Amino acid sequence: MARIAVEIETRPEGNLARVTIENIAKANCLTSALVSELETAFRGLADDGDLRLAVLTGEGPRSFIAGANLQELRAFDADSARTYITGLQRANQAIRDLPVPVLARINGACMGAGLEVAVSCDIRIAADNARFAMPEVLFDLPSVVEAALFPRLIGWGRTCWLLYRGDAIDAATALDWGLVEKTVPASGLDAAVAQTVDRIMANGPTGMRLQKRLMRDWESRSLDDGIKAGIDALTQAYRDGDPPARMAAFLDKS
Repeated sequence: MARIAVEIETRPEGNLARVTIENIAKANCLTSALVSELETAFRGLADDGDLRLAVLTGEGPRSFIAGANLQELRAFDADSARTYITGLQRANQAIRDLPVPVLARINGACMGAGLEVAVSCDIRIAADNARFAMPEVLFDLPSVVEAALFPRLIGWGRTCWLLYRGDAIDAATALDWGLVEKTVPASGLDAAVAQTVDRIMANGPTGMRLQKRLMRDWESRSLDDGIKAGIDALTQAYRDGDPPARMAAFLDKS
């Protein structure tokens, strides 16, 4: 049965969430039910004060998320299409609103709705056999919702290439464009993800949450306001966290 699986790993540094789209028979395509479950999963994780990081992936070795479920979409009318895409945007918003970083472990096909989910994450690590596409125009549809993030990541020209053509790019191209941060052989994907997980989990919890909030603020604030917001964030880190203790530990090792 298709579902969103959430596993919490408790570590000395805090909690690590592993969220998996389990719909392997359909290449992890997102049905309306899975979209709703995905939002619920991330809204629930936001309430975990000990959470430090979330890793999002798809079940199996072939697909991260191969898109929306076309069997479902082909039966839509305008109203049901609006309901579906609104739900997808809410799920993506829940990912973006999580107060800790979200790492996308891209283990294969990352298409359409799946790529919109991926760019809603903070960091993307992909297997070198992954493929990326926004094929909506092939079906007489525009790419929407979090596709609006693409120009910030890869520029307007490459966004036009991806959205107007509708065909796939490979992982090497995605890395060159800045659509993903790292690519590795498929056999080394888990090790690469684990290395980044360990690095992030080792950082200060207060500083990481403040940094995530700042990153989101910087998307919508003016440059001057974003700079000033950093002053408040640094002040709050000293108020709520323990930077002096971490600095002392660092200096003791020097």
